[in-house]
Amino acid sequence: MKNVMEQYFNKLIAKWGEFNGTLPLVPWNEEVDPHIYVGSQDEEGYIAWKPLEKDKNTNFQQFEQEMNIILHDDLKAYFNSFWFLEMIGWVSEYNVNLYPVTPGVEPEAFFQRVKDYILEKEKNVYIPVGFESNGMLIVMNNQSGGIFIENYEDESYEYLSSNLKELISQLDFN
Repeated sequence: MKNVMEQYFNKLIAKWGEFNGTLPLVPWNEEVDPHIYVGSQDEEGYIAWKPLEKDKNTNFQQFEQEMNIILHDDLKAYFNSFWFLEMIGWVSEYNVNLYPVTPGVEPEAFFQRVKDYILEKEKNVYIPVGFESNGMLIVMNNQSGGIFIENYEDESYEYLSSNLKELISQLDFN
């Protein structure tokens, strides 16, 4: 997982450099641990950032016991590889935005999203991992690791990728 994510971040940084002559920019967020930011905010409130390799792993055991689930290993690897503020790109006709692993915010935000989702759905087969630009959730089948787009209205799932690593490696910039 770490290698695929590192390759993605290298492409993202190169694309931003080519497009804007900067590192990736995001709106300043005071909840974020500032060590991920590079430089200072611009006049519009945006600031550059760089992914940071995580030096301490998140322990999911207490959350898994509380929710009576075992999270897929790909999900744990995703959350234990890097701190980052954005992972976006196109896969086929879908504009995918995977949830960031934000220092100072995670893993609590992830735990709350998963808890809310499971309680709403009353099942724990799928875990939200991001969203598509039209507002549909990107979910992981917690048993197979497969990635799907969830149609909330008819509760159907459209196949997107066989696993999270494959999805990240397919993210492209238009």
